[in-house]
Amino acid sequence: MKIVCLDMEGTLTPEIWQEVARQTNVPELLKTTRDIPSFGELMDYRIRLMQKHNISFSSLKKVAEQMTPLDGAREFLNRVRQDFQVVILSDTFYELAMPLMSKLGDPLLLCHRLQIDGDMISGYRLRAEKAKKQAVEAFNGMGYSCIAVGDSYNDIQMFEVSEKAYFINAPQVITDAYPAISSVQSYSELLEELKNLQ
Repeated sequence: MKIVCLDMEGTLTPEIWQEVARQTNVPELLKTTRDIPSFGELMDYRIRLMQKHNISFSSLKKVAEQMTPLDGAREFLNRVRQDFQVVILSDTFYELAMPLMSKLGDPLLLCHRLQIDGDMISGYRLRAEKAKKQAVEAFNGMGYSCIAVGDSYNDIQMFEVSEKAYFINAPQVITDAYPAISSVQSYSELLEELKNLQ
């Protein structure tokens, strides 16, 4: 049995923090793992900015609740589920992602937790230091074969231990840095690739 392991932000949904940046007028929050590859460094940076600009958790959650998946994402997931098991492996947080998961048909999501004091984010709890890689290795250990799909540096860890990996809509600088990883530009193109892996 094969499992398709998908990143969330940039792959199935817009980047939550980038939308927060636009709605709060804090452009520094536009940075993602495409800009700062270390997720820990990126989150520490975000928390400092939120505290500096007094951005509350409730305002962050409101932004996430108003967001919608990328065009065609739900239909893509429904099609993939006809032939594969599907799991979302993300460096997002349950507290922000669940409204978007509902709009995607409630696929299985493995991600992290925020620490909230009052109405401010004070920290976060990682499921594991390299959670995406750990999840794929666990599936491999149970006899599954994994196909990984993502768009950024933090997806490389799961690509390295998957049977097959794809970038989707990744920036040129990232795909150029990893030329051995296949790259697609649309869900329809990815579906064609997946047909050959059944």
